[in-house]
Amino acid sequence: MRAWWISRSGREQVLLGVMALCVVLTLIVFGVARPLQAAAGAASARYAAAQQTQAEVARNVAAIGRLRAPPKSSARRLPLDAAVNTTAAAAGIALGRVEDDPSSGIRVSAPSVAPTVLFPWLSLLQREHGVVASHITIVKNETGGLTLDATLVRAGS
Repeated sequence: MRAWWISRSGREQVLLGVMALCVVLTLIVFGVARPLQAAAGAASARYAAAQQTQAEVARNVAAIGRLRAPPKSSARRLPLDAAVNTTAAAAGIALGRVEDDPSSGIRVSAPSVAPTVLFPWLSLLQREHGVVASHITIVKNETGGLTLDATLVRAGS
């Protein structure tokens, strides 16, 4: 190889040296730098997605914490029947039946309630008054509304 190199003219040696330098630079750029850039971009995208997921999880944890929070002060809490009747009236729910249940609860029924009203009302009862359903049956009726039959009790009763 050395004999071959020496047999080249000075001009050819310079051209071969420049060519070798170009080949080495091309290998460095396309063999090392570009793959590292692509890996860094992918890592950055994964990091951003992980941050977004973490923020979503934190929001969900906070929402669960709010749901598990104890109801408001029992000193200001209405009796069970009053809480059910007043919140139903405020939500625009016409209760068809409200009667005492032997399990220290109340049996209620509503013949037709919109889903957008029923579920927020049940959530409000739980959150604000500590009232949960020990038994609940919800059936879609022919008018597109929901028919409710439930036994409501205080949480922990």
